Amino acid sequence: MLFNRYKNLHLIQQLDPVIAHCQIYSIMIGYDFSWEMTRALEVALMRTYCVPSISKLLDKTGEFYQHSQKRYDDTGIIIGEIGKWGYDSDRS
Repeated sequence: MLFNRYKNLHLIQQLDPVIAHCQIYSIMIGYDFSWEMTRALEVALMRTYCVPSISKLLDKTGEFYQHSQKRYDDTGIIIGEIGKWGYDSDRS
């Protein structure tokens, strides 16, 4: 296990950051910082609920309490797509 501990670091160090920036980002969020990305997703969702105009709209439409899990899941899918395909791809 310790042998592979720095596998991603060594891979990233071999990549050109100008050319392979999306691949580096994908490795970082998918493997090295996946726990932190989940927490960031949660904070980002919580922050949107704290914006008065958004919070008022979510409450008025019922999205705030009826579909909160769907909002979380959809946001996770969007972040996952960006991480997998790169933030400058057509799919993202």
